[in-house]
Amino acid sequence: MRLNPAYVIIAIFVAVMVFGAYYVYYNDDGSYEATAELNDDGTVTYSVSGPASTYTYSVFSDTKLPERLFLYYDDSYISDFSDHYIQKEFFQVLKSMLERRGLIAEFANAEDLVEIMDHYDYAVFFGSGALPDTIYDGKTDGDSLFVRWMSNGGTVFWTGPEIGRYVSTQDGVVDHRVGFFGGDVNTSENNNEFAHKESDMFLYTQLRYDDCLYGLKADRADSLPLSFISEDGYSSVSVAKVLEGNVTVFGGNVATTDMVAQVVTDRTCCADTLICGLTYESKGLDHGKGVVKGATSAVTDIDVSGSAGTIFRIIVGDPASHWSKAMEISND
Repeated sequence: MRLNPAYVIIAIFVAVMVFGAYYVYYNDDGSYEATAELNDDGTVTYSVSGPASTYTYSVFSDTKLPERLFLYYDDSYISDFSDHYIQKEFFQVLKSMLERRGLIAEFANAEDLVEIMDHYDYAVFFGSGALPDTIYDGKTDGDSLFVRWMSNGGTVFWTGPEIGRYVSTQDGVVDHRVGFFGGDVNTSENNNEFAHKESDMFLYTQLRYDDCLYGLKADRADSLPLSFISEDGYSSVSVAKVLEGNVTVFGGNVATTDMVAQVVTDRTCCADTLICGLTYESKGLDHGKGVVKGATSAVTDIDVSGSAGTIFRIIVGDPASHWSKAMEISND
């Protein structure tokens, strides 16, 4: 039987893409280094070194980096949204990526959260799609530990159905029908494919993540779309105000899939977001790009002095990020 040349080309292309995804997934490159320093005129002198590659940089204001970051995982609690083994694998890889980017993350179970939420400058990433009953009772206007924590400025990273709708226990998951976003969440799988409209912040974040299932409405008050927006007006990645805290929502199946090609996008998108400390009030101040040639130094063009919570972030690899670093810059 004679093979159709077109099929052969497609097969080779798919094989190369899968191999590339596999390589990035298991070899997230930690061989790069970068520095950034604020100059007297408000510009930033930065340097990046490592193997030859392209890079992009961005400067953000009004950020809030957590004092400590925790990854919630507890296989004794029921999760209808995500299998435990995929959650665990997701967080193990994300933890490794974050460490290569200079951010240390720690695992926490349902009981650990009780103590963690005594600290309002900590952050927690939930991949279970439900809050455990150790910290939340399903009442968005109640007096649970989680509500008090968010009322005092807590920080959450979230993937799955609307935060606050589901409560996880060791016996099952309770559906309270509505969460903290009042239903401003995409629940239709028909609306989540291939969002391609760039949000205003995409120019700075460079987060190429297109899945809008469970994503927030892009025009929701006190929220900031960070990546793409679907034709139906949902954001693939947003950070939004909840009570007095910040919740970053990653749409789609970020903690529910083990498909290698999607895994690469999911983990790198999460890692490149978490290191920035973006809030719903954050702004993009400057951006640019260049080429790494062993050791490269340059100066930005725009005066970014006088901005609170200023972060300089560099991403190596374009369009596929394989390393990034965020650095606080100030006049000190």
